[in-house]
Amino acid sequence: MTDAARRLSLRTSVVMFVAMSGVVVAAAMGLLILIDPRTQSFWGGRLAELTAGVRTLFGR
Repeated sequence: MTDAARRLSLRTSVVMFVAMSGVVVAAAMGLLILIDPRTQSFWGGRLAELTAGVRTLFGR
């Protein structure tokens, strides 16, 4: 293969950049939730509301 054939296209580069940016943002948010007690209580409450809503839909 020549060097030009192994290069990534612009579209592939942009898609990979967006995907990796999303992974980094998700990891940073995950660390924030794990470390900060205020966000733990906030997201814990939101998750409890979500599970309660799902349980009412299925009549558990």
